[in-house]
Amino acid sequence: MDSFFITLLIIIFSMFMLGTGYTLRERNSGLALMWIGVLSMLSIITYRIYIATSAI
Repeated sequence: MDSFFITLLIIIFSMFMLGTGYTLRERNSGLALMWIGVLSMLSIITYRIYIATSAI
C-alpha cells in the first residue's frame, strides 16, 4: 500500500476515535478512546518522519 493511503487510513481512524471519545468524555471508555486517537495522530508524525529520513 502506498504511504499516502496508510496515512489517510490512520487519520480517518484517529478522527473517528477522537470524535467518539469526545462524545463519551464523561466515561472512562471515552477518555481511553481519545487517548487512542491522540496516540494514533502522533504515530502519523513518527511514520512520516521515518519515511522522510529513510529516503536519504
